Amino acid sequence: MTLGITGIIAAYILLAVLLLSINLYSKWPWQLKAGAIVITSAFYVITYFSFPALLGWPTTQDPPTQFRLLAAHVEQPDKEKNTAGIIYLWLSKINNMTDLSDPRAYEFDYSPELHEKIINVNAKLDNNIAQIGEFKEPDDAFAEVTEQKRGVKSIKIEFYDLPDPLFPDK
Repeated sequence: MTLGITGIIAAYILLAVLLLSINLYSKWPWQLKAGAIVITSAFYVITYFSFPALLGWPTTQDPPTQFRLLAAHVEQPDKEKNTAGIIYLWLSKINNMTDLSDPRAYEFDYSPELHEKIINVNAKLDNNIAQIGEFKEPDDAFAEVTEQKRGVKSIKIEFYDLPDPLFPDK
C-alpha cells in the first residue's frame, strides 16, 4: 500500500473513533479532549500530503528501468512567465513482455536533448508505433558533477519501437 491509501484510511478511522467516543460519551477532562482534537488535526496534514499520490499527479521519482511509453507532453521554458519547462511522460512498467503495470505520470526537468527525443517518439506514437524505453542511471560521475554545476539534472532515457509479437492474433 502506498502512503496515500494508508494515510487516508488511518486519518479517517482515527477521526471517527476519537471524535465520537472521546468528545461525545466520555467524562474525561477537557485537556484530554483538547489533546484528541490536536492529534486529529495532525492527521489533517497527513491527509493533505497523502492526496497527490491518489490523484495521479506526476511524480518526480526515477521511472522504472524498463517501461512502455503511453504519452508525452512538453512544456518548454518561458522567459516571460519565468518557467523552467517540464517534460511529462506517462509510463507503464514492463514486468515481463506480456505484463504491464498501471500507468503512472512522471515529471522531468526540461532538457533540449530529452525534448528532441520526445518529438521523435511522439511522431512514432502518432503513427501507431508503440514505444518502449529504458531508464539508465548516469554512469559518468564527472558528467553528473558538471551537470549539477550547470543546475540541470540530465536523465538517460532511450526509446525503441516495440517488437512485433511472437504469435499472431487469433
